[in-house]
Amino acid sequence: MKLKISKKLMSRNHSIFRLLFLFLGLTCVSTATFAQKDVTVIEKKTKVATYHPPAAGSILLACNVPDADVFINNRPSGKAANSKFSQKLQPGKYKVEVRSAEYVSFTKDVTIAAGRAEAIIAELKPNFALLSLPNIKARPGVKLAIEVDKQPLPETNYTLKGTTLEVKVSPPGTHAILIKQGARILYNNTVTLDAASTKVEVAEPAKAILKIESVPTAKVYADDVYCGDVSGDGTLVIDKLSPEETHRVRVEADRFRTYETDLTLSTETDTLVKAKLEAIIEFADNFANLYKWDAPPGWAVETQLLKVTGTNTVGLTKDVGFRGAEVNFELRMKQGNRASWVLRAKDEKNYYLFSLLAVSATAAQFETYICRDGNLGTPVQTDIIPVPLDGTKWSHFRITMKGNKISHFVTPSESPDESSISLFQDRDNLFPYGTVGFASLKGEEFYVGGFVVCPDEANCHPEIKAK
Repeated sequence: MKLKISKKLMSRNHSIFRLLFLFLGLTCVSTATFAQKDVTVIEKKTKVATYHPPAAGSILLACNVPDADVFINNRPSGKAANSKFSQKLQPGKYKVEVRSAEYVSFTKDVTIAAGRAEAIIAELKPNFALLSLPNIKARPGVKLAIEVDKQPLPETNYTLKGTTLEVKVSPPGTHAILIKQGARILYNNTVTLDAASTKVEVAEPAKAILKIESVPTAKVYADDVYCGDVSGDGTLVIDKLSPEETHRVRVEADRFRTYETDLTLSTETDTLVKAKLEAIIEFADNFANLYKWDAPPGWAVETQLLKVTGTNTVGLTKDVGFRGAEVNFELRMKQGNRASWVLRAKDEKNYYLFSLLAVSATAAQFETYICRDGNLGTPVQTDIIPVPLDGTKWSHFRITMKGNKISHFVTPSESPDESSISLFQDRDNLFPYGTVGFASLKGEEFYVGGFVVCPDEANCHPEIKAK
């Protein structure tokens, strides 16, 4: 009997376990299916985010008459609500007309291009006249009756403030005006009225403003349409692109890699694109002057050498940037025992900084910093230089930038051999691209000569040697 009960219990437990495993299996399948759907959604989002050239353009219209009616190719298209109107249109030629009662209609022919916004200012001129009568002695509480050419004038067309009556008459011209209050005649005359000459202010329609900062004379394209050249001051302003639309902006210049980016413009704020072009030929300077640099106060040129000095100052090359490249220069310290240089600077506050600290002729170390938002902090890496290095004598430095790795090599003045002094690898790859320069942290003074940057794939000349 006991044996039978045990078997029943075992059989019942076995059924329960089977149900439990089945439930777990279904749960796993459901979880896997849910995870798979999440990946699909992410992939769909990625596809949606890809660039598609704009197929349509638009008009941005501002009108001095609120709620005026807008017609496009003689078809009603809406009202200028709050004096503004916008609409997307397929590329082509259109006739835009703005109408409002008692105003002369405004018309303009426009040509719409894909991805472009055409701004239109519609200033409607009044088609009515204003008659002002300052000495109307009307009795309180009794309505006026006004006739224009024997036709009653609606109450909405006149106002009485004190003894001054202002009457709106449409259209302008010669009219017989009769004003009565009960049986009393307050005014009866035939007058010639000109159209109202009240000054009408028309605000420009909000535009999507794109400002490009790049190499002077660089050519700028939006959606493969030429927009102009960057001016001598390094800027180009574009105000013809459709807002709330994704545009592909391309900046091209001889001897630089093409810069491309996708962006969506807004009429609320201007958009600034700093297109720092990556050079594909060498950047070389024998320091006849400083026109290639954004040089801080304290920098100077002496006998074809760059003199660097100052306190917490950074100077960078103008208008160029580098990704993979080899940098060569000669260096000698004059005051203090430190010299610093900057690589892959995103701007004057974000970059890698490398600092040579020559304690003595036989003891030197090399410090690596990451500067973010102007905060240098403490070294992220310190290397002891394996060879004697006299900072008061010329030494040749060679730097290679490959991906997220930056390697430094030095050839001391008293040695013909090159030695590796540092290999820095930024696993976060904070600054994959940027310009180069030098820095003085605490008033130290040093000289640089024969500065050459050779980008990857460039055919560079032999390095310039400092004398």
